[in-house]
Amino acid sequence: MIFEPVTLEKDCWISGIEKKTSPDTLYEDLPVLSKEFAKIKPSIKNPIRPLTTCVATGKTKIFMGDFVERKDSNFASLSIKKGQLLVKVKVPFRFQAFLPAKVAGIRKEFYQHWLPDSGYVSLQWQDLEVYHYRRRYFRKSRKMVMELWFLLENKKED
Repeated sequence: MIFEPVTLEKDCWISGIEKKTSPDTLYEDLPVLSKEFAKIKPSIKNPIRPLTTCVATGKTKIFMGDFVERKDSNFASLSIKKGQLLVKVKVPFRFQAFLPAKVAGIRKEFYQHWLPDSGYVSLQWQDLEVYHYRRRYFRKSRKMVMELWFLLENKKED
């Protein structure tokens, strides 16, 4: 798999909810965060269209939110500035049941094989799962497209 760092072309704002976590409790905390986000989601103002949702994981916290046109001070927010260095990986899948295994494989390849020798390090938010929802014109349904965003900075010389 080829990981190609690029720079973000425009500022991104994401409004949602944040929760403290740890590696030991992350998988128990995600469903709780998801339920809390579902309650506030209808109140988020200025979502971009088509709808794009994000789950960001860090060492001590997780965040779930929708990409918005401008920051909403009523909710926790995450901003990613224009020029931010990142790797975007499209996650192809046919069946949603296979998605967790596919994502785990990409993360393993990135963190264990590519990142150590790349000259980069991860930021506070290690990676973002970005879900794009697209309306299908030939069916009354939505199609989800997923990307992993790995936020990076240049490794500092010792």
